[in-house]
Amino acid sequence: MNFILILLLVVSSGVNAENAEEKLVWPPPPDKPKIEWVKSINKIEDIRGERSFFGKLIDAILGREERQIIKPFGSFAKGDVLYLTDTGARAVFILDFKKRKVEVIDEVGDYQFSSPIDVVVDNRGNIYVSDSVLGAVFVFNSKGKYKRKIGSKILQRPTGLAIDNKLNRLYVTDTLAGKIYIFDLNGKLIKKFGKIGQGDGEFNKPTFLTLDKKGYLYVVDTMNARIQIFDKEGNFISKFGKRGTVIGTFANPRGIAVDSDGNIYVTDTLLSAIQIFDRKGQLLLVIGYYGTKKGEFAFPEDISISDKNYIFVSDSYNMRVQILRYLKGGK
Repeated sequence: MNFILILLLVVSSGVNAENAEEKLVWPPPPDKPKIEWVKSINKIEDIRGERSFFGKLIDAILGREERQIIKPFGSFAKGDVLYLTDTGARAVFILDFKKRKVEVIDEVGDYQFSSPIDVVVDNRGNIYVSDSVLGAVFVFNSKGKYKRKIGSKILQRPTGLAIDNKLNRLYVTDTLAGKIYIFDLNGKLIKKFGKIGQGDGEFNKPTFLTLDKKGYLYVVDTMNARIQIFDKEGNFISKFGKRGTVIGTFANPRGIAVDSDGNIYVTDTLLSAIQIFDRKGQLLLVIGYYGTKKGEFAFPEDISISDKNYIFVSDSYNMRVQILRYLKGGK
């Protein structure tokens, strides 16, 4: 991915709104595009379509309230389905783009979610959701039925999640404790690593994390303004990033994802942008800045990438999910 280009905005062609718009891509022409904007999900009707008049009438008579996206947070893309936590709605949305269906999980046994932060799914379809206030990771089957919880007597403030289906392991960030916990998928603690600090393998309010296809673990060490990389056992490999308010630095890094070519995507809530790096931490591309238009963001949280190279960004304060696509070698 040889595109060391620093840019914040694709300038529009100046045509009228009624005319066909040019595609929004990064970098802009005449350079070969690497990322393209696809669409925005602002409400669940964008997935399943508007309900009929009679359907809405029946819901009103029965007192059923339509759940809507309020503050999208963590995400996990699997096939044609996006799993999305929403701290405003206190729920998990399951958006099936192929079937045009939307399901909602908002109950944990006899309780309701308080602050669902992140979500991952294993190869059997089991859904794992961290709740930073309830202090545990909650497990549901593929139908959304609650099964069990993990780490309730261990975790203080669980946030980011990552899953290794080959090793049957669940990685959990504990933001308050400054640690990463590794559990098996039944909830047994395998090991933990890290402590509060600024050294290698130490953390200051770590948040989201992800695994690449080789099994390396990437942790957003938010308040240390850096990314730390570990092997699957939690041994420190490398790090990159420093605090700043200009591109190439981090003001408040949050979400992280790795594409099929190993490029590292990091959202920054204060810069309201996505920065893309190579494994050595060299900046490759910047997407977006603060705003409400397509390709602009307001405090983006998590980011996830599907096996079809679709990129899902939780554009939190714009109350939407923006979908981009990685074009690999370019179009």
